[in-house]
Amino acid sequence: MQVSLITCTKNSGEVMEDCCTSIFSQTHKNIEHIIIDNNSIDNTLSIAKGSKIMCQKIFQQKSIGIYGALNEGLKFAGGDIIGVLHSDDQLYNSKVIETIEKIFSTQNIDILFANLLYVSKKDTNKIIRKWKSNLKEGIQSNFFLKNKINNGWMPPHTTIFVKKNILEKIGYYDEGFKISSDYDYIIKIFRENNFKIFFLNEFIVKMKTGGASNKNIKNILTKVIEDYQIMKKYKFKILRALLFKNFSKISQFF
Repeated sequence: MQVSLITCTKNSGEVMEDCCTSIFSQTHKNIEHIIIDNNSIDNTLSIAKGSKIMCQKIFQQKSIGIYGALNEGLKFAGGDIIGVLHSDDQLYNSKVIETIEKIFSTQNIDILFANLLYVSKKDTNKIIRKWKSNLKEGIQSNFFLKNKINNGWMPPHTTIFVKKNILEKIGYYDEGFKISSDYDYIIKIFRENNFKIFFLNEFIVKMKTGGASNKNIKNILTKVIEDYQIMKKYKFKILRALLFKNFSKISQFF
């Protein structure tokens, strides 16, 4: 199976080498790397082109915002399995994609998700936070996952891999949200459809700290407001879900 990885870039030269190196080093070589670039004026694209990734496709973004770029990437992606790897992310080790492809092939699943590490920007071996779903590895009950989602739980966005042939059922990212559209997208995957979902109890992505949602007070407030709007849209018990969604992160620092 071919695996497509979507990376959105804008002046990402400082982090692009780690991202591309982690893809190039994968033992599973049938990877399509889709880059949606938003008019970078630094060395982002020269680093990408010099990474020697066998199947790399670069497109200039025509939409607005990160979720517009992700939607473009989903439309361009030709792989059987699709995942997102942000420019400041890297795959945890060289066997990540091999492991994911094998599970999709042998378990006949629609979706896979796993664990994620937040790491220091200056030293990717320095762990800041461990985002673990604390579930038993294997195919998950849809009823169980829907209940968890209703109570504010969510898995790490960039650990989610989906089969291309179910995209029509999921739909695309809602570009009306500036920061929390990935949360809306996750709810559609885990609550609105009865997909065959596998949890891989391993860390598969390293994410550098300092993402857009926590960049400044304005972004933090925007995220809280958008989370509220999304929970209202899906008729959650909002206060309980908001509290759980935010306070559950505390244990990830220990």
